[in-house]
Amino acid sequence: MQRSIPSVAATLTALALAVTPMIVAAAPASASTIKSCSDAYQVGSTKVLNDEHQQPAMSVKQYWSPSCHENFAYAFVWQSFRTSHPGTWSMTIGEIWVQSSGVETNPVANSAVDTRQAEIWSPGFAGSGRCTYAEGALLYGSYETDGKTDKRCG
Repeated sequence: MQRSIPSVAATLTALALAVTPMIVAAAPASASTIKSCSDAYQVGSTKVLNDEHQQPAMSVKQYWSPSCHENFAYAFVWQSFRTSHPGTWSMTIGEIWVQSSGVETNPVANSAVDTRQAEIWSPGFAGSGRCTYAEGALLYGSYETDGKTDKRCG
């Protein structure tokens, strides 16, 4: 069952009221910057992927850098997931180019395998004038979840 972002936000608000310290562990941090393209900013919505208990586990976002003329995909594994899941996980993040209806390409991607890494960026993709979205996946044991942001054209 997919939960909407407003539903997740409402759940987090209820948890914060019940146990104030939990909100620090449950809230995702803002993305680090891309060193070579520090003017990058988020475009489109954030996709929240849930763990096997339907709790927020990873955020997937798409960024655009005007100075580099590139799109980037970004994923952040929530602190609450890192705290409640011992061991390692694997994650993949990629930028998807929508060439035409039904024709999509994954020109750039990045993966971290058997890690406790919290964030990952894709390489840059020259997305100016193209329709793109970010897609991410998180694998923990035998559980896998994946999702994508909304498509952005420009």
